[in-house]
Amino acid sequence: MKIATMFLLSSLAPMALASSVAFEEAVVLSAVPVFEQVSIQTPSQACWVERVAVRRNRDHGVGLVVGGVVGGAIGHAVGHKKRNKQVGAVLGSVLGATVGNAMAKNRHGQPRYQDREVCETHHTARIEERLLGYDVAYEYNGQVYNVRMGSDPGAQVRLRVSHTPIG
Repeated sequence: MKIATMFLLSSLAPMALASSVAFEEAVVLSAVPVFEQVSIQTPSQACWVERVAVRRNRDHGVGLVVGGVVGGAIGHAVGHKKRNKQVGAVLGSVLGATVGNAMAKNRHGQPRYQDREVCETHHTARIEERLLGYDVAYEYNGQVYNVRMGSDPGAQVRLRVSHTPIG
């Protein structure tokens, strides 16, 4: 393990010597703030009480069943032959069930009234400007460079300059 560590350190040493880092100052030519417009959605809820009629269907299918049985019995009684009695019973059951169900649904009692709270959510949008950063132009060694920075650098910007020999 010690040999591998020594080998790694000895191979990194020439690289560390080959590249050097220095810090220098450059003159800022301009720093322009950059904004973006953002839509902010704010929810708000409005609630009120409404009085609504409440009806209960207490039939639970009784009208359907009773109408079917009575209609089947009448249809069977009307038929003269065995086949006619069967057809009459089926048709009478269907017709009786339909009529019985309709009568049960149409049987209206006095509706009860109940207060219910109703709520709606509305979204209000507003536009807000947010600072993205600063587009900075600076001069270094006679050349102009542009960069976006998170904050205003002031009159000078500090640069990290790296020197690596070629060859």
